Amino acid sequence: MNYDASFDHTRLNQLTEQLLSGTEISGEILFIADKEEIGILGAAWRFESEDIGILKDRNYKFMLMELLDSLIRYRASHKSTDSLCGVVRLEKSRADMQWLPEADVQRLRFAD
Repeated sequence: MNYDASFDHTRLNQLTEQLLSGTEISGEILFIADKEEIGILGAAWRFESEDIGILKDRNYKFMLMELLDSLIRYRASHKSTDSLCGVVRLEKSRADMQWLPEADVQRLRFAD
């Protein structure tokens, strides 16, 4: 099966629409992969405290981590890129994802 470059955005949008419809959440999730184990290593969630509560209540935090783990494995299996880390941004509950080298994610994590 060939690598589908739109797969990650399609799945992210499906998850976000399913779990966050009717909300106005904005923030970002910085995530890093374990390149040896090929999976999610950790994530930093940057949201207002009330939005974190909504994300937990709607199970978005758990489901997004599961999705990111799957997407990292998908990308690694296709050897499509060496970028297995990145950022998910929510802007009024609309999601966007950007894959980045780990060094860029670390710079974003410690910025501000």
